[in-house]
Amino acid sequence: MLHALSTRAESNGEANGMRERILTVATTLFYRQGYGGTSMNAIAAELDISAPALYWHFKSKQELCFEAIHDELERFVEGLQPALKESTPTLQLSAFVAAYVVSKLHQSQTLKTPGAAGVYSQLVESLSAEQRETLDEMQRKVVKQLRSVLRRGVKAGEFEIENVTVSTFAIISMCEYVFNWFDPDGPLSMDAVGEEYQSLVLAMVGGEG
Repeated sequence: MLHALSTRAESNGEANGMRERILTVATTLFYRQGYGGTSMNAIAAELDISAPALYWHFKSKQELCFEAIHDELERFVEGLQPALKESTPTLQLSAFVAAYVVSKLHQSQTLKTPGAAGVYSQLVESLSAEQRETLDEMQRKVVKQLRSVLRRGVKAGEFEIENVTVSTFAIISMCEYVFNWFDPDGPLSMDAVGEEYQSLVLAMVGGEG
C-alpha cells in the first residue's frame, strides 16, 4: 500500500511538473506569435514531446491559452497580497506599488511582449465569454484592492486625494507599463525602480515616504 501511494505521488508530481513546463513554453509562444500563429504542434515540438502527449494535459488550444494566461495572472495577483497585510495604508500602498512594478519587470524578461501590451487583448479575444470573465474578475480584484487602500489612507488622513478612482487607475497605468522604458542593462535594478515608483506614487497621493 505504501509503495503504491508513493508511486502515485511521484506520478502526480511528474504530471504537475510537465504541466508547468507546458504552460511556461505556451505562454512564451502565445505572446511571441499570437494565438493564431501558435499551434499545438509547435508547442509540443518546443517541448520535445508528441502532440497527443500535449492533449493529455490540455484538451484544446483554447484551454491551454486560458490556463497559461490564468496562471500568469494568478501569480501576479498573489504576489500583491503581502502588501495588503502591512500595518498602515501608506505602507500598504508602498509595498503594493513595489510588488507591482517588480512583477511587471520580471515578466518583461521572460516574455517577448509583456502581458500589458496589445497582444494580451488579442489572446483574450480567442477565449470563451466565461473564460474572459474569469480573467476580468481577477483584474478587477487588483483594482478593488488598490482603491480600498487609497480610501483607507484618505480616511486615516494619510492621503490627500480628490478622486480615488482616477488615482487608482493612474497608479495602475504607471506600474503596468514600466517595461516600456526599463533597460535591464541600465544603472537601475528592478528593486531600485520599484523604490522610485514608491516615491512617485506617495507624492501623487500626498503621502509621506
